Amino acid sequence: MEERPAFIKDLTLPVIAAPMFLISCPQLVIECCKKGIVGTFPALNQRTSEGFEEWLIEIKSELEKFEEQTGKKPAPYGVNLIVHPTNPRLEADIKLCVKHKVPIVITSLGAVSMVVNAIHSYGGLVFHDIIKKRHAEKAQEAGVDGLILVAAGAGGHAGTTNPMTLVAEIKKFFQKTIILSGCISTGRDIASALQMGADLAY
Repeated sequence: MEERPAFIKDLTLPVIAAPMFLISCPQLVIECCKKGIVGTFPALNQRTSEGFEEWLIEIKSELEKFEEQTGKKPAPYGVNLIVHPTNPRLEADIKLCVKHKVPIVITSLGAVSMVVNAIHSYGGLVFHDIIKKRHAEKAQEAGVDGLILVAAGAGGHAGTTNPMTLVAEIKKFFQKTIILSGCISTGRDIASALQMGADLAY
């Protein structure tokens, strides 16, 4: 079994607050990270790459200020990128993630080694959304650091597979970080995700 990212052991709860279209914003991300869980947002929640960069600067600044004032290290934050050819901002937004060294990048609708390599160039992590085995295999080939298993009941581009079945199937061949999503909203749900074999709930 491969070693898990170091930040996981420092979290208050083994949770990534999933990026929500139109909902997730700097304030939400910052507060999640201050409380010890991973805060994330979709890059496209900001309508321009210039606005996206403003958010990155704000989040980084506020988290640095929090650490200076409290002596506590906040949880890392993450950005969700749509890695599909129809996303006209993809190249520009990747460059901004590299420029500002975004700790975690969540990729959706395409597992592309070029994106993974760009994020790895500064030590960032790439977690990729999947709903089935074929997608997981492609992401593994691209070199991602973890898979987000979007099971039945999840929001966004939701899968249809039972979470227990999906985790068991993916863990047969993928030995890196497993993140499970699908109707997770309570502590009991988080505990269930870990019992199934996930490293983080989403």
